[in-house]
Amino acid sequence: MLEKLLHKKSLLITLFTILVIGGIGSFSGLSKLEDPEIPVKAAVVITPYPGASAEEVDLEVTEPMEEAIQKLENIDFIESRSLPGMSQITVTLEGYVTTAELPQIWDHLRRKVHDARSSLPQGASEPIVNDDFGDVYGIFMSISSDGYSYQELSDYTDFLKQEILEVKGVKRIEVIGRQTEVVNIAFSAEEFAHLGINPMAIVQTLNDEGEVVDAGSVVSGAERIRLNVGTKLRSLKEVQDLNIFTHDGRSFRLGDIADISKGFYRPRQSGLTFNSMPALGLAIAMESGDNIIKLGERVDVRLTELKAEIPIGIEVHKIYDQPSKVQTAISDFSINLLESVLIVIVVLLIAMGFRAGLLIASSLVFTILSTFIVMGFMNMTLDKVSLAAIIIAMGMLVDNAIVVVDGILADMQKGIERHKAFVLAAKQNALPLIGATVIAILAFMPLAFNTTAAGEFMKPLFYVLAISLTMSWVLAMIQAPFMASLFYRKDNPHKKQGENQEDIYSGGFYRFFKKTIRFALWHKSLVAAATIVILVISFWAFRFINKDFFPVAKYNQFMVEYHLPDGTDIYQVEKDLAQIQKTLLTWDEVTKVTSALGSSPVRYTLSRPMNSFNPGYGELIVETHTFDEAMVLIERIEKEIGKEYPNATIRCRQYSSIGGDYKIQAMFSGPDPGILRNLAEKAKDIMAQEPTAIFVNDNWGNKVKNLIPVYAPEKARPLNISRSSMASALSIASEGMPVGTYYEDDTQLPMVLKLAPSLSENPSDIGSVPVWGNYSQSSVPLGQITDSLSLEGRNYLICRYNGIRAIKAQCDPVRGKTAPQVMEKIKGKIEAIDLPEGYKLDWEGEIKANKTANQALAQNLPLALLLMVLITIALFNNFRQPALIFLIVPLAFIGIIAGFLITRLNFGFLAIIGGLGLIGMMIKNSVVLLDQINIDINSGKDKLTAIIGATVSRVRPVMMASLTTILGMFPLVFDEMFQGMAVAIMFGLLFGTVITLIIVPVLYAVFYKVNTRSLSHHDEDKK
Repeated sequence: MLEKLLHKKSLLITLFTILVIGGIGSFSGLSKLEDPEIPVKAAVVITPYPGASAEEVDLEVTEPMEEAIQKLENIDFIESRSLPGMSQITVTLEGYVTTAELPQIWDHLRRKVHDARSSLPQGASEPIVNDDFGDVYGIFMSISSDGYSYQELSDYTDFLKQEILEVKGVKRIEVIGRQTEVVNIAFSAEEFAHLGINPMAIVQTLNDEGEVVDAGSVVSGAERIRLNVGTKLRSLKEVQDLNIFTHDGRSFRLGDIADISKGFYRPRQSGLTFNSMPALGLAIAMESGDNIIKLGERVDVRLTELKAEIPIGIEVHKIYDQPSKVQTAISDFSINLLESVLIVIVVLLIAMGFRAGLLIASSLVFTILSTFIVMGFMNMTLDKVSLAAIIIAMGMLVDNAIVVVDGILADMQKGIERHKAFVLAAKQNALPLIGATVIAILAFMPLAFNTTAAGEFMKPLFYVLAISLTMSWVLAMIQAPFMASLFYRKDNPHKKQGENQEDIYSGGFYRFFKKTIRFALWHKSLVAAATIVILVISFWAFRFINKDFFPVAKYNQFMVEYHLPDGTDIYQVEKDLAQIQKTLLTWDEVTKVTSALGSSPVRYTLSRPMNSFNPGYGELIVETHTFDEAMVLIERIEKEIGKEYPNATIRCRQYSSIGGDYKIQAMFSGPDPGILRNLAEKAKDIMAQEPTAIFVNDNWGNKVKNLIPVYAPEKARPLNISRSSMASALSIASEGMPVGTYYEDDTQLPMVLKLAPSLSENPSDIGSVPVWGNYSQSSVPLGQITDSLSLEGRNYLICRYNGIRAIKAQCDPVRGKTAPQVMEKIKGKIEAIDLPEGYKLDWEGEIKANKTANQALAQNLPLALLLMVLITIALFNNFRQPALIFLIVPLAFIGIIAGFLITRLNFGFLAIIGGLGLIGMMIKNSVVLLDQINIDINSGKDKLTAIIGATVSRVRPVMMASLTTILGMFPLVFDEMFQGMAVAIMFGLLFGTVITLIIVPVLYAVFYKVNTRSLSHHDEDKK
C-alpha cells in the first residue's frame, strides 16, 4: 500500500501543495479571539421589592424564589443577595451542561420563576430572568463630552450605537453609564396645605391619564371600526395642563401648583467618566464565529466615516480594545511559533545533518499547516490557548518524523536498497508510533472532560494537541518517506555494503553512551536504588515549591476597586473617584483612566472580575505604557492613595482568565444572621493577625443606619392615615415617589412626585414631614402619628448559598505571596473556631476552584491511564513491559520538582497539565525503545546485547525528540500564563531523557533477570 502510494508522485505533490495553500488560508480565515469562547453557565433572577428591608427581602422574596428554583435540573449551586428593595439570585449550572442545552434549561428556569410569582408579597415586582449577563463585549469604548450637555452626549451616543449596529459581525451594543431621565413634579407642602390639596389627587389624575382602557368598537356596514381614545401624555405642556380636583369640587392646573421639570433619577445608579470628562460607554459584542480582529477593523472604518458627523468636543476612545490585544497576542505568539520552528530546525540541522534536518523540518511545517486546516473544519478559534498548544506540541510533532527518518538513514547505511529503506522504516515503526502517539494524546485527555471553568478554558489545548499529533503520525508515514525519496535520489555515498549496527554507531558520542549504559546495567541494583532515593527526596522537596492556581494576564491595564463602607452616599464615591482620577492623570506612567460608579461597567473580557451594584462602590480602569509600569503603579496606588482615603478599601486587581472575587474565603452557613456575623468576625480577626493576609472583610459588609419613625396606630387611624400613607409621605419627602410615565417620542420617562425642599437637605426635620390621609384635604406632621424615632443598624446585605444563609470571611495574600502560603498559616486556626449546632464551615475562593479543577482532572485520569495500559498491552502482548513502562510514571516528577525549585515559579493548574503531558511523552519514548529491544531479540540477539544495541540505536531519536521539545518550548518560558507548563515539560523531559535511556534499560534487565555480569570492566576493556 505504502509502496504504491509513494510511486504516485504527482498526486502527492498536488496534495502537499493543497496542504500548504489550505493551511495558510485556514490560518487567515480562523476566528480569532483573545480567550477561548466559554459559555457562562449562569443566570440571574432579579426581583424588585420597593421599600422592603434586606431582612424582608430575604424572607419574603429570596427564600420562596430559591425554593422554587432549586427544583430546576442540573444546578451546581445557587447564590443570592438580598438588599433593601431588591433580591438577586444567581443560578449556576453543572459544568457538564452543553451550550446547546442552555436555552431549554433557561426556559425551565423562567417557568419555575413564573410559578413562584404567586407566592411573593403584594409589593414585589415581576421577577426578571437575565441569562446573557455573562456575554463578553470585546470592544469597550467611551464617548466623552467636553462642554456638551448630558442630553447632547446621550444623543450622539445613540447615533453612534445605531450606526455601529449596522457593521457586519456586531451582535449587540450596550450603552454603559446612562442616567435615568425623569420628570420631576415638585410641590410645596405649605402651598398645598393652604389650598387644601392632597398630593394623592395628583397620583390619581396621572394614573387615570396613563391607564390604557379598551374603548371597544362599532360596526359600520360590513366593517368593524375600533374606537381609540388617543395617546398618552407626550409633552411637558400636557402634564402642566392637567387639572387636579379637590374633594370639594375645586380644580387647579398642575403647572400652577407644582414645578414640573426634567431631571435625572436621584440617587444615581451608575456613571462613567474618561480622563475626568463626563462620558457614556459603548460595549460591542461580536457574533459567534466571527473574527474579532476583522470586526475591530470594520468598526474603526465606520467610526472614521462618521467622524465628520461628530462635533469637536465629542471624542471616541477605546477603553478596552480586544481586537488590538488579539492582534498583538497573535503577533507575539506567531513570533514565538516562528522562533520555536527555527529552533527545532536548527537543532535538527546540526544533529541530523542538513538533508535529514531539512526533511524533518518540512514535516513539522506540513503538520502545523494541516492542523490549521482541521481547526477550520471544526470551527475552532485561534486564541492564546490554541496558539500555545501548537508551541507546546512543537517538539512532539517531529518525534514521529525523527524516528522514521533516523530509521531510513540507518537502513541506508546498512546497505539496504534506497526504495526499500524509505518504506521499511515507516512500516516497521507504524504500529508502535501510532500507539505511542495515541498515548501522548491520552495524557492530555483529562482536559477534554474537565467541566470546571479552568478546564473549559484550557480544553482547546487538548483538541489542538490531538489534531496536530495525529497529523504528525500521518505525515511521518507518508510525507517523510516521500520527501526522503526526493532528498536522497542517489545511494548514500557514505554507506558501506553489509555495514553492521556496531559500525553504524561507532562514533565518539555513541562509544561514550555505550560505556554509560553498560555501567548502569552492570550496577543495575545500585542505579535502581539511587533512583528510588532521588524520587523520595524529590517528593519531600515538593513542600518547598510555591503553589498558586492560575496566573494573571500580562496586560498594561488594571482595575482599582474603591470600596467605602455600606451606607455611604454614592455621590461621595463619585467625588472621591473624580479626585483620584485627576491625581492619577498627573502621573507620567498613566495614559488613560476610566471611572465607573456603582458597579463594574461591563464584562468586556472574560478575564475581568465583575462586581454587582453597591452605592459604596466604584472602580477605575487604569492604563499605562507597559506591563512593568502597571506593576509598579499597583503597589504605589494601594500605598499612597490608600493613605489619602483611610475610610476606603483600595484594591488593585489584574486580569485573570480564571479566578473569583477573593482568593481566600471561609464561608460560614446557618440560620441566624447574628451568629453568622460573630463567626465571621472571629475568622476575620485571625486573618487580620496574619501579616501575609490583606484586604480582610466579609461579603455581608457592615450594618447601615436606618432612621425608623415608629408608626402609632392609635394616633394615626382616627386621622385616616395608614402605614402606607406614612411611607408614601416619606418617599415623596426624600427621594421622590414614582407616580406614572411620560412618553417623549419613543422614550418612556418616569414621573416622580417630590416635596420641595427635600428631606435629604435636612434629615432632622423628619418629624415635621407632612402626611396626608387617603381622603384628607389637610396634612399632619409625621411626629403627630408616631410614637418614637430611632436610629438602628441593620443589615444592608444578606447572602445565601444553596438556600441557606451564608457569610464569607475573606482576604487576599499580600503581593509576593500565594493563597496556599496564607492558607497554611490560618486554616487550622479558623477550623478550630467552635461552631454551634446547625452551622458549618466551607472553604471557597481560589482554594475551592483549585481543588475542584484538580479533582476534575483526577476523575478523568484513571480512564486515560486505563486506555494507555490497554494500548501498551496490545502493542507488547504481555504484562511485564507495560508494567515496566508505568513504573517510570512517578519518575517524571523528579524533573518537574527540580525545575520549580530552580526557577522559583509558582506550581499551579497549568503545571499539572504540563506534568500529564510529560507522562505521555515519557511513555511514548519508552514504547519506541522497548519495541526496538523486542525487534532485536526477535532477530536472534541475546537479551543483553539487544538491550544495549536498541538503547544505543534509539539514543539519537530520543535525545533529538526531547531536545527539540525543550528548546521549541523555550519561548513560552517568558509567557506569564504558560511558563509554569513550559517549565514542567522542559525540566521533566530533561530528566525524562535520562530516565528513558538509562532507567528503562536497567528496569528491563531487572524485570527479565538479565545476567549483566559479563559487563565487568575487564570484559569491557577487552572489547
